[in-house]
Amino acid sequence: MKTLGIIAEYNPLHNGHHYHLQISREKIGPCRTVIVMSSTFMQRGEPAICDKWSRAEMAVLSGADLVLELPLPFACASANYFAEGAVAILAKSGCTHLAFGAEHPEQKTLSTIASFIEKETPPFAKKLRYYLAQGHSFPRSRSMALQDLLDINPDIVNNPNNILAIEYLRSIFRQKLNLQPLPIPRQGSPYHNAKLETGFPSATAIRKHLHNQGSIKKLAGYMPASALKIMEREIKKGQAPVFSQDLGPAILARLRGMGEHTINNYPEIAPGLDNRLLQSARDAISWDDLLEKATTRCFVRTRLQRILIYILLDLTLSLQEKIKFPRTPLYFRPLAFNQKGREILHELKEKEEMPLITRPAFRNRPRIPEIQHLLNLEARATDLWALLLPSPNNRGGGKDFRTPPRALF
Repeated sequence: MKTLGIIAEYNPLHNGHHYHLQISREKIGPCRTVIVMSSTFMQRGEPAICDKWSRAEMAVLSGADLVLELPLPFACASANYFAEGAVAILAKSGCTHLAFGAEHPEQKTLSTIASFIEKETPPFAKKLRYYLAQGHSFPRSRSMALQDLLDINPDIVNNPNNILAIEYLRSIFRQKLNLQPLPIPRQGSPYHNAKLETGFPSATAIRKHLHNQGSIKKLAGYMPASALKIMEREIKKGQAPVFSQDLGPAILARLRGMGEHTINNYPEIAPGLDNRLLQSARDAISWDDLLEKATTRCFVRTRLQRILIYILLDLTLSLQEKIKFPRTPLYFRPLAFNQKGREILHELKEKEEMPLITRPAFRNRPRIPEIQHLLNLEARATDLWALLLPSPNNRGGGKDFRTPPRALF
């Protein structure tokens, strides 16, 4: 049977995600569906609005069969590493197809761009260096180089879903995978649109609505009923919502206690950014204020947010080496599954492609150092995230060690 793979964050799952799931399954016919989903922090350096098990539950109730965790070093990395890790997990789990949303879903055009970037020809490298020397960020420099050399519509290489789509295709090329791409036209509001104005709003709009203390009932037209019910449940328990702004005091405390030598131990710190972050932290009074002070044309907000998460979680360059990042992810970790998903898990266990970890308690862990380090990092991320929960009674640690995947039959 065909196995459909999807890479997602579901922060939270909304009508657009539900549509993408259903239309992808319709296009390839009878199949099983595996989702690789970000864990506690997102690719843009933001905390999950509710815990990973609840978001995985939303996915299974919307049509997925199995949700696997994308380990944090990949989930909270730049687009190329995010794609590399997620695509590798899907391929190793036996997926035959990879469906992804795109603002411009012409596979031939996206594949041409992905192949061109992967070859890194001398003219492309020269153009890229030129724009970087002008003080532009790497994503902006690469976009302008592609526009110059391929004469393409700028939107194709600037829209968020297209950027990820291109990286997924690059990962398929690089890893030489037999994984058939399936681009799906993105429906509804653009990724960054913060207004609840269509039946397919962005996750950004939903998070903003909740941040402004909007009624959860108002989201009834924007989220599937099952996902909305889970979100309501988590809010009533005081286990949601969580927002980036809640991280302000913790990150300011960390940065104000650091020096130049310490901050340079973290990924993505470029010359000049170390001093800028430290100085901004001395003057800033909140998460948003810190980012506003530190952001420049070269150091864009998304990159800064990722770096702040690395610092909060103590995800250093040396820890990346210990877990052998960015090598292929080291294990399968299910977050939720149904009966079909359980069958897939049995197959994964028999194939022994990677260790299958259903509950990462110390006594159940594979005695492999890099897996030990990676699971400790995941636990640390969940423990820090828990401190942001609305109810103080829910802020205890150790949830990663105790929580099994959600079995939904």
